[in-house]
Amino acid sequence: MPVVPATPIPLSAGDVAIVTGGAKRLGRGISLALAKRLSLDVVVHYGRSKSAAQQLVDELKTIGCNSTCVAADLREPATAATAIFNTAKTLGPVRVLINCAAVFEERALDSIDTDHWHQHLTVNALAPLMLSQQFTAQLPSGQTGHILNIVDWRATRPPGTHAVYTASKAALCSLTKTLAQQLAPAIQVNAIAPGAMLPPTGAEDWHAQRAAEGIPLKRPGSPSDICDAVVYLLQSRFITGEILHVSGGEQL
Repeated sequence: MPVVPATPIPLSAGDVAIVTGGAKRLGRGISLALAKRLSLDVVVHYGRSKSAAQQLVDELKTIGCNSTCVAADLREPATAATAIFNTAKTLGPVRVLINCAAVFEERALDSIDTDHWHQHLTVNALAPLMLSQQFTAQLPSGQTGHILNIVDWRATRPPGTHAVYTASKAALCSLTKTLAQQLAPAIQVNAIAPGAMLPPTGAEDWHAQRAAEGIPLKRPGSPSDICDAVVYLLQSRFITGEILHVSGGEQL
């Protein structure tokens, strides 16, 4: 039987984290926060954003972070998970896995097809599961770790839009709670459910409208709000299976 510590071992400088979708948007902010605030070494996963990923790695190295990037297509989740963790071996055992990469598309009901369904469920739910398998297998005996899944407030209170995306994130919420039970006590598994953070490209005023109409705090958030939640959960010793909403109350 593997040795499991009685209490979680705090993260320390030089521990390794993987961030999927880590090159841009929320993933980029999280990658920088892990390096600057927790002194972790960071593996930046990307799909097509090679230039942005390499620029981020270069920036992380200037602040003393050992970092590398890896391309992997999460539409092939088993192959991608193996590639990501093989790259991570160059830095050491991984103690933090952050599943941030996602597909986010809206289609009306009559336009939904099997490709739309499979892409969302594969990237947004199956890939995090495959990555969690690899994470668990490589964690050394006697060590503890964290898995954080980035979900969405829609996953716990579905609106009338984004049907397939919302279903995929609801599946990831369910996996978060199941894995928290299966992997305890060595691994804490939690999720963060963002609200209005970064507007879609070409719709820069979208969040301002949402804030006025449906967010109790009457303002959008920012990536720093998500980073605060990430750091909080990674420093926690007694939280697992939690879905932390960072949404200004929009899910209410």
